[in-house]
Amino acid sequence: MNSRTVINLAVGIVMGQNRCSQGEAVDILTAASNHRNIKLRDLAAELVAKMGDGPGRTHFER
Repeated sequence: MNSRTVINLAVGIVMGQNRCSQGEAVDILTAASNHRNIKLRDLAAELVAKMGDGPGRTHFER
C-alpha cells in the first residue's frame, strides 16, 4: 500500500511537470526505471523526496 501511494504521488508530479495523461506519466516513469535499472517504487520515492519535504506519506500516518 505504501509503495502504491508513493508511485501515485510520483505519477501526479510527472503529470504536472509534463502536462500529460496518467498513462503517459506511468510510461515515463517505467521507462526511466528501466533505463536506470532500479525498481519503479524506488524511483518514485526518490522523485517524491526531491519534490517535497521528505518521503511521501498518507494522511493516515503520524
